[in-house]
Amino acid sequence: MRFTVCLLLAWLLVGVLSAKAGDCVPTGPPAQLNSETVDWTIVIMSGHTCLRGLRSRAMTLESVAVSTPAKFGEATVQGYGFSYKAPRDFKGKDSFSVTMSGANRGIRGNSIIRVEVSVR
Repeated sequence: MRFTVCLLLAWLLVGVLSAKAGDCVPTGPPAQLNSETVDWTIVIMSGHTCLRGLRSRAMTLESVAVSTPAKFGEATVQGYGFSYKAPRDFKGKDSFSVTMSGANRGIRGNSIIRVEVSVR
């Protein structure tokens, strides 16, 4: 009985944390460092922070910078990724851009990621 209760609580906790993590999963194509601009969309709750990495597969990043700051929230570089903190009591649209440079499969390049944030 005790084991069953513990298992049930663990299952519920994992479900809650997974739902929470899904709040800021970006939609949009991955950046390829081929001088392209890609558009991402993120949904986040008011007062929450979203942390996203940018490196993928055979990509080596040399620099990441917030090239256009957010209008309402706070977008900052976090290593080879970014974070966005939505203001408390704010609901609506925000946006910012991140520029990244490095090499993808040995070919050097850069990308701009335009992030549209929907704060709920």
